[in-house]
Amino acid sequence: MRLSDDAQLYTIEGIIASLIMISTLLFIIESNSIVTPQAEKSVDMKLYQRAVDALACLDWNENDSWSSIGPLKEYVANWDGSEANLSSEVSPCMAGLDHDISSMMPPHVLYNLNFTYYNGTGKHSKMVISHGKPSDNSVTSTCIVTLNEGDKLSNYWKNDALPLVVEVKLICWYI
Repeated sequence: MRLSDDAQLYTIEGIIASLIMISTLLFIIESNSIVTPQAEKSVDMKLYQRAVDALACLDWNENDSWSSIGPLKEYVANWDGSEANLSSEVSPCMAGLDHDISSMMPPHVLYNLNFTYYNGTGKHSKMVISHGKPSDNSVTSTCIVTLNEGDKLSNYWKNDALPLVVEVKLICWYI
């Protein structure tokens, strides 16, 4: 029988190859974790999803149908045309909407609500609820409400041609 060092060389070669493969895998795994987190983007995305959910919940009707006569449509139809600014209180006709939205938002979140519509004389955008000036990291969610002839409308909407499409825009930001 002939003595040979080949077996030892193959063993050492196998150990070195496995160490190279493990170090390559660790390098790939560690380099991905440096790029992935993006914490501020995920926070903004969660706030955006809360805003979308708040408008969707307000637009949902108890009869399991979208936008036939949900609370959001009632608030829009009953709006008296009063416009909010940074120093004014929420108008009484929007107090319920303000309460509903604030109950769906997480703590330390402020928001503004705008109505944008075209009534034949031009495009109008009015701030309905104001809780301050939005910061740079604010997010915006929108929902469309259509006012029809059979709806109970406030005097503000009586002179407009129906159907009237109103974009409800919710702007949210962390304080």
